[in-house]
Amino acid sequence: MGPPGPPPHLLPPLVLALAGVARGNFTVVAWPRVAVVAFGGSVAINCSLSSCPGGNGTLGLETPLEASAGSGGLRWRSFLLPNVSRWQPGPVTCSGRCGDSEATASTELLVYQLPHWVGDNQGTPVSPPRGLGTPARVLLEPVAAVAVGDSRNLTCRVLEVAPLRNLTVTLRRGAETLRTESFGDTEGSASVAVSHLLTATRGDHGQDVTCHAELSLRPHGPLFARAAVPVTLSVFALPEPPQLQVPSILEAGAAVTAACRIPGAFPAGDIRVTASLDREPLNLTVTVTGDTVTASTELAPLLPGPRLLSCTAAVATAARTARRQLHVYRFPAPVLELSPASAAAGSEVTVTCRTGATEPPSARLQLRDTHGRVLAEGPQPRLNLTVPARRHDNGRRFRCRSSLAVGDGVVTKEAEARLEVLYLPEFPAGGCPGNRTWLRGTREALRCLATGNPEPTVVCGRRGAPVATGEAEPVTRARAGIYLCNATNALGTRSRRVTVRVEYEPTMSESGCPARRVWLEGQRRELECRADGDPAPSTRCARDRGNRGGDTRGDDTRGGDTHGDDTHGSATRGGGTREGGTHGGGTHGGGTHGDARDGGTPDHGTHGGDTHDGDTHDDDTHGSATHGGVTHGGATHGGGDTHGEGATHGGGTHSDGDTHSDGDTHSDGHTHDGDTRSDGGTHGDGGTHSDDATHGEGDTHNEGDTHNEGDTHGGATPLGSVTRGRSPRVVTRADGGRYVCRATNRHGVATRSVLVTVEYRPSIAERGCPERRLWLEGTPAQLGCAASGNPPPLVSCSKLRDPRDPQNSTELGDPRDPPNVTRAHAGTYQCRASNAHGSAVRNITVAVEYGPAGVTLRVLPSANITRGSGFTVNCGAEGVPAPTFSWALPPAPNLRLGPDNRSVTVTGATAANRGVYTCTASNRHGRTAASVVVRVDESWLAVLAALGALAVAVSLALAAAGGYYLKTTACKKGEYNVRDAEGSSEAACLHRHRGDAAEVFGIQLTQP
Repeated sequence: MGPPGPPPHLLPPLVLALAGVARGNFTVVAWPRVAVVAFGGSVAINCSLSSCPGGNGTLGLETPLEASAGSGGLRWRSFLLPNVSRWQPGPVTCSGRCGDSEATASTELLVYQLPHWVGDNQGTPVSPPRGLGTPARVLLEPVAAVAVGDSRNLTCRVLEVAPLRNLTVTLRRGAETLRTESFGDTEGSASVAVSHLLTATRGDHGQDVTCHAELSLRPHGPLFARAAVPVTLSVFALPEPPQLQVPSILEAGAAVTAACRIPGAFPAGDIRVTASLDREPLNLTVTVTGDTVTASTELAPLLPGPRLLSCTAAVATAARTARRQLHVYRFPAPVLELSPASAAAGSEVTVTCRTGATEPPSARLQLRDTHGRVLAEGPQPRLNLTVPARRHDNGRRFRCRSSLAVGDGVVTKEAEARLEVLYLPEFPAGGCPGNRTWLRGTREALRCLATGNPEPTVVCGRRGAPVATGEAEPVTRARAGIYLCNATNALGTRSRRVTVRVEYEPTMSESGCPARRVWLEGQRRELECRADGDPAPSTRCARDRGNRGGDTRGDDTRGGDTHGDDTHGSATRGGGTREGGTHGGGTHGGGTHGDARDGGTPDHGTHGGDTHDGDTHDDDTHGSATHGGVTHGGATHGGGDTHGEGATHGGGTHSDGDTHSDGDTHSDGHTHDGDTRSDGGTHGDGGTHSDDATHGEGDTHNEGDTHNEGDTHGGATPLGSVTRGRSPRVVTRADGGRYVCRATNRHGVATRSVLVTVEYRPSIAERGCPERRLWLEGTPAQLGCAASGNPPPLVSCSKLRDPRDPQNSTELGDPRDPPNVTRAHAGTYQCRASNAHGSAVRNITVAVEYGPAGVTLRVLPSANITRGSGFTVNCGAEGVPAPTFSWALPPAPNLRLGPDNRSVTVTGATAANRGVYTCTASNRHGRTAASVVVRVDESWLAVLAALGALAVAVSLALAAAGGYYLKTTACKKGEYNVRDAEGSSEAACLHRHRGDAAEVFGIQLTQP
């Protein structure tokens, strides 16, 4: 049983069960305070007293029950209460005496009785065995099977139990508590019943209902728990009657499946299904799916007539039945006959529709055609019809329909026959086209369909060789041509000619459109490109805008045209050749360099008047040409050339035999356009071209085609071409670059990149090769000179021979290890640029600058001066540009500098004028200084000696001045600007060696 209930409620007298009642110091104790005893059982009460002087104390027991004294001792005594058979016996009192003192103590009796032993579940009580702890049971009434939604009482009975106030009864369904009940006090034992009303659900099926009873005597006694035998709930549902699934009309002898379906059944596995046909039981196969039970059987009644089919479903106490009336009939299938089965076209055929005996005997016959139209009808047993056999009736179908009324329905059966008409083979429209156009690269089969009966065999061939017609094969140009297809059956043969044309996308090859072309400036050329394709492609060439400028180092132009010296040609430093010279140097005359875009109109730019390095190129106009109606500039491709019968498309041999050549011999291995020019090609498939395309110029071809000369079918498209009868356009540097030639027909586009290189003779411009140069002494002697030209020219420079230098000792040498500049390198050089097409020459004047050198100081008349006399200190130096002078002097008031700082003059020399006189010569390349010491002697003799020396010095100076004048007039006199004269030939005339150690440099100057 479950956990104990609340402690029992003791009677009010229990409050008197004290440890003892004392009078004075004498006390009596009774134990236990509450004695628990089963009804009719025995219990012992112990009484004891406190110490009594002299040991003469006495004990006794006061009770209305039978009692007997038991064992004891000096101060205690045990009393036995046998067969306690009163429910309320009252308290039992222990009394004691010690001399004159008396004391008492009481014990309360708690009498109980467990439920009677129950021998079965039918409610018949059985007396339980005697004694505590004897097992006892409670009674849970059985519950009958209940339908889902119905209610049942669950009742639990506990028989003859006391005290009733200490009893608790609990009803549970599974682990769920349905009801718990306690009871009030009553005298003696009593039987109780606890009930709960349960409404059944599908979830209750199979659940156990239990009843638990607890008698709690705590805290004075034990807890007694008992449980009834569980009851298992049985719940069922059968909400609908069975559903019979079987045709109501059955054919005798024909097997049919009948099904009895019970939806919503619960529990589905407990459903019992039975079926019968006219009370004859049927064997069933039962399947369960969810809450649906299906019982199936096979029916095959042999005798016609009405039959009754029934099906019953049962579960627990419920049962449901369904019934259906069946109609069994006999109905043989009709027969349809054609006579004859195979007829020649134009003959007659008899059609017969018949049937056997039926039950019931009410069948009707109908004869119908393929479209369901009724040709004849009537009652059984037979219908006849005669029809003509025509060719288009081959395969015509006839139907014989027999209808039988059974019950409320009609049963229909049909028979079918096919008419076969024999006739010769024929090629239907669209079954074997005589002209076909295929695309190369696809997969095609030479299918040819023919009709005829018997079915004909179709065989196709070309030039006597059979050709497969079943599987699709890759299309190549070799498959073009004329085929003969024969359709044959037992009645004869028919033939058809099939012409196949193979079209293909354009292609361009190296032979028809070379990828690299080399042209020479000034020649006349056309950019031709031949393409192969069918239909014959239209070809256009235009500058490749994806390669901006189209510049290729050494042979292409930048931005589609050559700007002066913009060609990356050669340059010379110090007589050698190096790549990458100076760009430019030329003047562009403002011409617009127009390009012909693909299929568009090029700008009418004129490369006229452009001055490159001082050279003037012929004015060349990018004219226009009309190619098949597309205008390129202004020139028109007309002409009345007639192409002979052998004219071919696609890059083959041309019967017109025109050869356009400029007679040039090219050794570079490239193809030079314009050497050979063709107008048409061969459609290489050998097929027949039936199109009547018009090709401009009036050229007559064997296909009746007229071709426009420039807009070609397998021919060439010239860039800026001219009208027939005039020369091709003149090549300029602007024509160099990369072009894209595009050949187009309806099947695709082929492109080819063509690189045109324009070669031209060298030229040298001021920008790349300045005419005047300034060098600095001691730096590497590098004479850079850039030249334009294609192929890049080789540039070499050398100094013009100087009559004063017969050995030409100033050669520049190896440019990779040039010598240092000396003053002897000044002079005129000649640079020459050469390539395969010519050479160009340019003179260059070189001036050499150097820092101050050879500073000289002279004191006139002498560096030893007598006091009071005068002297002059002159400073001289050489350098280019001419140096300037500055001084460091002893401080004195009588100093005077010359106008150009070349001299210092002192008059009336004193002791302050003696000391160091320093002159510094400077230009932009450096500075140099020299010093002299001047002494002043104050003796008269020294003065006189100084005056004599001065006179001698003056004489020498006048002689030197006269000689200098004569020497300078040996050179050309004239007016010079000092800056312009530096490094000039006139300055070089004064730069010569003298016999003494010093050198003299000078420029003859005059006032302008």
